Amino acid sequence: MLGELATAYLVVFLVNVVPAFMPPTWSVLAVFHIMAGPPLLSLTVGGAAASAVGRVGLALLCRRFGDKLPETDRTNARALGQFVNRHRRWREAIVFFYCLGPLPSNPLFIAAGIGRVPLLPVTIAFFVARAIADTFWVWSAGKVSDDLGDVFLKNVTSWQAAAIQLAALALVVLIFRLPWAKWLGFTGDEPSDRSDIGRALTVRETQRRRGERRSQKGIVR
Repeated sequence: MLGELATAYLVVFLVNVVPAFMPPTWSVLAVFHIMAGPPLLSLTVGGAAASAVGRVGLALLCRRFGDKLPETDRTNARALGQFVNRHRRWREAIVFFYCLGPLPSNPLFIAAGIGRVPLLPVTIAFFVARAIADTFWVWSAGKVSDDLGDVFLKNVTSWQAAAIQLAALALVVLIFRLPWAKWLGFTGDEPSDRSDIGRALTVRETQRRRGERRSQKGIVR
């Protein structure tokens, strides 16, 4: 039983690290639930944790290699990140209700990674939402489906699944291409998270000290 759970968690993690064209997490968990019959909550809650770790990995990869994008795209994504950080009261609620639905969450974490939105609160909201939603969908799949292909293949090969993935890719493009920086009144250069704020303060302090030294040299002369 532990081996099946560990395999399910690993597969779910890999599915969520890949940015697009992966089956929904609940359908993967449903396959393991029907085939191996592990306890529902152990499978779905653990699967939600594995998917959250995978999404964090996706966000960190996007943050690491985001400099490969055009400057305009990076500026727009960071402007969105700054806007979200300035409205923190609604951030977790928006993520929670979005992730309760059937929409792919990869655009959310791609934008969070490049926009440097703090990942911990977003990931917690994602985990809670997916634990609830995946438990419901896996339980429902086990009750209504005796055919494994109905659970998995339809979520990989159906035109509806392809349309959802294409819509997710279009959303990613939309996030980067629309002039958010102009619309929101941000330059994209403001710090978006604590690490950026620390770096910005360090740079400003260094510049202030250099200015003081130059002033002192001018006085001595």
